[in-house]
Amino acid sequence: MDETKIANRQPVKSRAKSSAIYTGMPEVSPFRDTLAGDGREDFLNYIEWLGLGNDPNPVVLSSMHHYYYDAEEMKNVRTVVNLIRLNHIKEIKSFLYSVSHILSPKCNLIGCFIDTKKHNPFVLQNNVSGSESKRISTALENGIMSKIPFLNRIYSIFDSRTNKYLAKNEVTVLLEDHGFKVLDMTDLNGITYFHAKRKPKNTGSH
Repeated sequence: MDETKIANRQPVKSRAKSSAIYTGMPEVSPFRDTLAGDGREDFLNYIEWLGLGNDPNPVVLSSMHHYYYDAEEMKNVRTVVNLIRLNHIKEIKSFLYSVSHILSPKCNLIGCFIDTKKHNPFVLQNNVSGSESKRISTALENGIMSKIPFLNRIYSIFDSRTNKYLAKNEVTVLLEDHGFKVLDMTDLNGITYFHAKRKPKNTGSH
């Protein structure tokens, strides 16, 4: 399938997919241990569909699994996956600013959100599984510390109690304003998954 190209902040041409279209999953994937189970199968399928499932050195931002990287390691990262829905980020602009400033050009950013223009906003909270909500809350209460200030800032703005109203056009503008090129947005089982790539830093982006 062709990637959706976003230009001049035009509406995203999203596609609704059934998980049945994703086939040929590799037996071993760096993402499998983190994403398998607890409703993460669609996320894993989306990453595999993008052809990024075998990235040997991904960074996964999650309320449950915390990995620590030094600055040198981050230079070699090609894919960052944010498992926390954008609706649950208190300060989305701060989040995107932090991510864009540490990533190298052409680095992939994969994430998700609920499009509240398409789905009943009252369902938003119900779409968070009890175990997911508990993990987020527990991680926040215990405090998440990383050796990298970037990760500290990221974790500090996750909040399961926040339910922002977001639409695809709005998310596209936010990503592009912070130096990302949106390549795809896909609807799958009520959640919109997105794939963006960090633009070269000499093109006038942040």
